[in-house]
Amino acid sequence: MPRRGENIRKRKDGRWEGRCRIGTRPDGAPCYRSVYGKTYCEVKTKLSALKQKSPLDISTARKERCFRDVSELWIRANRIRLKDSTILKYEFLLDKHINPVLGGIRLSQLSSTVVNEFLYQKMNNGGLRNHSSLSPSYVRTITIIIQAVLAFAAAEGYCPPSAAPIYKPAPEKRNLQIMEIATQRRLESLCRKNRNGTTTGILLALYAGLRIGEVCALTWEDVDFQEKIIHVRRTVSRARGETGSTKTVLTITGPKSKASVRDIPISEPLLDGLREMKKRSRSQYVVSDHIGFLSTRTFDYRYRHFLRLHRMDHIHFHALRHTFATRCIESGVDEKSLSEMLGHASVSTTMDIYVHPSMELKRQQIQKMSVLTA
Repeated sequence: MPRRGENIRKRKDGRWEGRCRIGTRPDGAPCYRSVYGKTYCEVKTKLSALKQKSPLDISTARKERCFRDVSELWIRANRIRLKDSTILKYEFLLDKHINPVLGGIRLSQLSSTVVNEFLYQKMNNGGLRNHSSLSPSYVRTITIIIQAVLAFAAAEGYCPPSAAPIYKPAPEKRNLQIMEIATQRRLESLCRKNRNGTTTGILLALYAGLRIGEVCALTWEDVDFQEKIIHVRRTVSRARGETGSTKTVLTITGPKSKASVRDIPISEPLLDGLREMKKRSRSQYVVSDHIGFLSTRTFDYRYRHFLRLHRMDHIHFHALRHTFATRCIESGVDEKSLSEMLGHASVSTTMDIYVHPSMELKRQQIQKMSVLTA
């Protein structure tokens, strides 16, 4: 029987085939060779001899490769598993931040000391316009890309695995914006008095926790009025345009992750607003005023204009989603249900990142302790 990792298999013609890597082609692609035999043991012996005869010359491959070359191969290898918007983000960080400094360095010279010094400089003056400091979360993403490229290079034989660690900046404590109850009540009242696509999108975030891209991609077919359920199946995101073009286009794609495909119960206040909007809507998209979907930038502009028009302080649209999560916790919604409604893969993500107890909830908890000690 074949052993895991030996790359030996039995073919349909009855023969056994063994396959191993023997080097690297000039274009960077790995070069493989196969051996054949009538039995498993025969192929295993031939394969062992081939490996000894043509050992992979890692030092030669390493001299031929610089970080930019391998990062391009890494991007190409990951297109099959990553969304276009993620690929665009990674390519931007590589083109604008990483490769201008590290791209021309050969892998043999790219030590952890060099990388850590680069990351330190990015933390302090890595801004593209005015050399301002970058946030720890931004630099953490840059670090993750560098680590992934180097791991890919080691796996492909371009360099040995790094012996010294590459350090990511400590995660910063998120000070997320949560609306006070009085502010939320006023915003809800304004939305009820001004029924349109913008106010409907506000209520979708406040009562269902939808992201702005999910709001813009939501169609009336996704709203089940009979079962009182919203089916989140799509989001608006940026993707690469025509082949060979550097321009990007807005498109409808699958949500942020598999967990983001979800069904959310519709509360009565939201249900009333959706029914009224459905009667006057001329678009298949819930918050759009024309045939096609709204871009997230257009919707956000209209949202900020609505706040200014009614003399409300600016509240980031994503803060409405944070507010929804916090209100759910304050109302006693269990963490697992909330995690699924938000589209998170784990409950810990919900509790650690999105849900922050308000001062009112903290007061309630203190009062509980006071009763016990009275």
